[in-house]
Amino acid sequence: MKRLIAVVLLSSLSFTLYATSGGGDRPEEPTSNLIEIDFGRWNIIYNCEKRGYEYFTYSTVPDSGLYSRFKPFHQETQLPKHCRQFSTDTYKQPEVAQQYHRGHGVHQNIWDHDETLMKQSNSFANIVPHAAYLNSYGVWRVTEKLTECYRDKGTVTVWGGNIWGNDSTNDKFLVSHGVVTPDRLWKVIEFPDGEVQAWLMPNDDSPKSKLIDNYLVSPKTISEITGLSFPISASELNEKDKVSKKQPKGCSIK
Repeated sequence: MKRLIAVVLLSSLSFTLYATSGGGDRPEEPTSNLIEIDFGRWNIIYNCEKRGYEYFTYSTVPDSGLYSRFKPFHQETQLPKHCRQFSTDTYKQPEVAQQYHRGHGVHQNIWDHDETLMKQSNSFANIVPHAAYLNSYGVWRVTEKLTECYRDKGTVTVWGGNIWGNDSTNDKFLVSHGVVTPDRLWKVIEFPDGEVQAWLMPNDDSPKSKLIDNYLVSPKTISEITGLSFPISASELNEKDKVSKKQPKGCSIK
């Protein structure tokens, strides 16, 4: 399912859609250059101009599967051809340069109970350039592990997205893929106990996992930057935690 939208309600998140600027924390004029894609268990808002997802949201199910990682990436047929990235190849850079991975918005292993959902997560509608270390070992990866671990304790609701910004020096893949590299990434997680934590991080290799608390912000900060409204309590919306959740003992990441 896809449709052009200006305002959409997705999984209890009110998406009032705006183009955002990395140079400031205020939403700009609304844009209709956005497409909703509903994958059943998760949704994204896709930005045709940037050729990457703008926002995503999903709620977890308990860890009940062990399907192996699905490797091939594919074009998203629900997108018009002019909106798609030019290639599903890796984001190659000279060895001396900042390296980038094909970074998932909604990560694959969260659906390891359903082979179809795992394959869908490798849609290039769900992929943008993520700094390599950040994607595999840094703060972004830690938030994925927290989601995987806490889903065994109850439903985890996740919202995340890109802040494209105006730093053109990292837009290394405009020719090869047609995609703008986001300057910053954000994620908001509501844990089973009702606690909500939010992180805002630069899309480079500086957000090391041990520094994760440095990137904590209030959900309200994300809301003000993006123009999104999160269906959480006022107290959680305004709270900036000092310490990130820890991975529970005994959690298995497979």
